Amino acid sequence: MRLFLSSLVFLFFSQSLVAQCNEKLALYGTDVEDILIHRIIRTSDNQFLLVGQKNLDALVMKVDACGNTVWEKTHQFGLEQGFRDVVDLGGKYVAMGYCTECKTGDPSKKFIIQELTLNGDKTGFPKTLGPSNFDAEGYRMRQVSNGRFAVVGTRTVTQGQATGNSMVAYILNGTYGIDEFQFFPQKKLGEIAYDIVEIPGTGFVIAGTSYETATPESSMIRLIATNPTLGQLWSNDYFDTKTMLEQSARSIGRLPNGDLVFTGAKVEGGQQQLFIGKVNPMNGVLKGAASYGGSGDDVGRDLQVIDQDNILVSGLRVNAGVSEGPWGMVVDQWLGLRDDYQPAASGLFNSGVAFKEGNEQHFAFAGTAISFAFKGIFARTKSLSTPLEIPGEPGSQLTIYPNPTAGEIRLDGWDIPADCQLTLIDAEGRQTWSAKAMASMVLPSMASGTYILRLQWSGGSVQQPLVIQR
Repeated sequence: MRLFLSSLVFLFFSQSLVAQCNEKLALYGTDVEDILIHRIIRTSDNQFLLVGQKNLDALVMKVDACGNTVWEKTHQFGLEQGFRDVVDLGGKYVAMGYCTECKTGDPSKKFIIQELTLNGDKTGFPKTLGPSNFDAEGYRMRQVSNGRFAVVGTRTVTQGQATGNSMVAYILNGTYGIDEFQFFPQKKLGEIAYDIVEIPGTGFVIAGTSYETATPESSMIRLIATNPTLGQLWSNDYFDTKTMLEQSARSIGRLPNGDLVFTGAKVEGGQQQLFIGKVNPMNGVLKGAASYGGSGDDVGRDLQVIDQDNILVSGLRVNAGVSEGPWGMVVDQWLGLRDDYQPAASGLFNSGVAFKEGNEQHFAFAGTAISFAFKGIFARTKSLSTPLEIPGEPGSQLTIYPNPTAGEIRLDGWDIPADCQLTLIDAEGRQTWSAKAMASMVLPSMASGTYILRLQWSGGSVQQPLVIQR
């Protein structure tokens, strides 16, 4: 009986904690240390695991639903090291990243793979990948079919008279031994593979960048498709441009209908913009593209396919060409913007996750905040809606969530006037529903789609897109 009551108390506390953390922003580190967060994953106990780098050490940390630190561990393998990715294996984690001078007598950089306990401690010896006395660096690790892992990055190679960096991929077995290995012929002297996605029954598609630092500088997005043993099937290049700005595919995912979507950066009109593309996985033909931002060095850093019509993108937006801010957004399968989120912080989101609690959609992001020193950043939100500024009321803001919604919404952060009316307008410009605005509202049965939610009162009006998903 006592155990039962204790379980009820714990469950109540956990649910209360989650309820308090629908909107949260947390920073990690001090002004005398640098913290970079590269990846966030959600754990089975409704908490989050973050990996990255703290000063010169590899970092792994567990935070609760509100972003409060549960534990933090740093690990050393050589002179400098950092984790770039982590996979939850159920009962343990495996982290992947890089280390410098982690092999005796070899000053070069290597891929590093390390199993971790659920408390973040090392278990077993690390695995290193890469040729002796040549640099190799890992960027992404994915769990794929047959209990294996796909790992991609870059390594130094010599082709003819030229030495540069090539995209590299490994397929590892369950004990991290090499089943397959391949580095790919360069289109330019510098190349990095940032991500890999498995195509069931066909093989893999690798996403990255190809660039030239010698004059004239140039860069382009590059995708490579392989068979299951990493033999190249096709290689496509996109938007080859003479520019010193980044053009890249940083992250790639697969929609339920089989199409591939990727995000990164593309240069338009002399400005680097966050870019999202959709391609046919069988030949790499571009089926759609969209760019967002445009006032500075905007870039998409991570992508998660939520479902066929919702894609989460995490990255960086430079506002008015001056301040760098973290950026999260959801786009539909046609790459149209559904909603976006820009918290009041500097820096960028390197990674994001979408997850359900009950029937409600939530989002969490992690990355790096830029202040006197680099600090880790965690953000959690129930809606990607950036708060609306209320006209005529300086400092007043309104957040409408969840967005997307299954039929219920909340209006938070503003004292709603008694004469305020809420109206929904469909894509054809027709008013589909109207009611007195309240803090909590249940919408009528309406077709799924994107609507304009308009609030109007005697003192003014505001509006924003609202996505309904039945």
